[in-house]
Amino acid sequence: MNRISQPITITLPPKLLRMADKISKDEGRSRSELFRDALRAFLWKRRWEAIQTYGIKQARRTGLKEKDIEGIVEEVRHSRHAARGFGRA
Repeated sequence: MNRISQPITITLPPKLLRMADKISKDEGRSRSELFRDALRAFLWKRRWEAIQTYGIKQARRTGLKEKDIEGIVEEVRHSRHAARGFGRA
């Protein structure tokens, strides 16, 4: 039988479990929901940090400074906007 979700077992210190249970109760959701959301948030944070690290490396490699980024972003937005046919008279 294939399952959509796979049950797991984790070990937590009692204080951390009490805190998790309080949050679950306060928000009206299960422990599983709480831990799934926590893992999703952790994975999202790691992905965002990887993107930031990549951006920093690329900026150093190309010599871009923080003040240059806003202009580049605005240029890209403008060209995408124009490519979609917006901004025509």
